[in-house]
Amino acid sequence: MCTARHGVEHHYPWSIDELYRSPSDRLSLIGYGSLMNLTSARRSLNEACIATAKPVIVLGARRVYERVMSPKGRGVYGEKVDDAQLGVLNAHLTGERSDWFNGVMFQVGADDIPALLSRESAYDLLPAWTMSWDESSPQPYVAYFLSCRQMTFAGRPLIDSQILPHPRYHEICEAGCEAISSDFLHAFRTTTWVRQSRLIDAEQYQLESA
Repeated sequence: MCTARHGVEHHYPWSIDELYRSPSDRLSLIGYGSLMNLTSARRSLNEACIATAKPVIVLGARRVYERVMSPKGRGVYGEKVDDAQLGVLNAHLTGERSDWFNGVMFQVGADDIPALLSRESAYDLLPAWTMSWDESSPQPYVAYFLSCRQMTFAGRPLIDSQILPHPRYHEICEAGCEAISSDFLHAFRTTTWVRQSRLIDAEQYQLESA
């Protein structure tokens, strides 16, 4: 169970005092991009948190390549690409039954929050109905995912609906999914949007990134 009160949004920068009532509390946080890759997740999460990783499905929300990679992110990936290929993932609540995406849920302690705040700048924490990926009869519960709803931050643009995925970032996302299963990777490609198309159907993206 997530420790925050049911249905409460937490705007960036999130308050540790609001997220945690006691040092033993944990926040159920869903990574749906590079955090799905445990090697990448280890840059920000401690080993106790990594050990809680669990594949899940987020309901009533859509994942889309539209966030412009931050200067810090460009330094991490160490690869110069065209400005049109600086896209990283974002997600939005839609409330539509047809919208869902897969991800990896972690039980995050207060000690992990400072590193996440640095990594996930301008992302709010939003609650959503979530189900386990691999249970035969999963029951929905509330967990949190990251959603950037600002157009600018620190004087730089954040959202570009026409941006393409950063090649190395996208590779890391897919590798994290593939480490779980081929079905999980297929679900990622089916439930990720780029330039108003599902990734699996985005022939233009496939051609431009080849």
